[in-house]
Amino acid sequence: MQFIPEYREDLPRVERFNFVSRMTHWGHTVTFILCLLTGLLLFMDGMDWMAPIFGGFNGANMVHRVAAVFMTLFIGIFVVFDFKGIINWIKDILRFGINDIKFIMVFPLEFLGFPVKVPPQTRFNGGEKGNSIVTPTCVILLMLSGYIMWFPMIFPAGLVRISYPIHDLAMIFATLMVCMHGYLGSFHPGSGESFWGMWKGTVRKDWAQHHHAIWYEETYGDKTKDAE
Repeated sequence: MQFIPEYREDLPRVERFNFVSRMTHWGHTVTFILCLLTGLLLFMDGMDWMAPIFGGFNGANMVHRVAAVFMTLFIGIFVVFDFKGIINWIKDILRFGINDIKFIMVFPLEFLGFPVKVPPQTRFNGGEKGNSIVTPTCVILLMLSGYIMWFPMIFPAGLVRISYPIHDLAMIFATLMVCMHGYLGSFHPGSGESFWGMWKGTVRKDWAQHHHAIWYEETYGDKTKDAE
């Protein structure tokens, strides 16, 4: 059984994500998973079986903090080297409109395998726009609360106390969103082509036209050619 569709070089392809976007995306993926696994080991009963993987509890604690620092660095890299990409990302999120609402309404049927007509979408569909708001917000809360918990002596006691439940809640919501994003972006039939967009930078032209018609037309379509 093939979960991720085959990468087809013999079909026309268009660029979807640049190198910096892809590097920071996968950097965050790895560091988030490391933080999640070590965090579960350190703060949940019944996860002791994972301790040898990280060299014991002290090793897990070190991995957790080092991964958190690298997660922060990847954000800095993204801001410094692809600030324009961040601005365009935000602009696309703010384009949330009727087609995005329609997408969210029909997507449960597509999720269950029923054929549906996807309303024309911009660079990110309605679900991706929601994920683009929730996940980064949770990650920022995780990092801020984590650093406060790491250095409690330099922050007010009340702020340190509230950081613990914030850290836990942000972890739960971020984990749920990451799991859904991982499945829908890689293994869900019909949308798995997006995996190659984030791995190699390109997607099939026909897939882009079907799943992100507005973005394709604005970026690669006849209107763009005529403007040139």
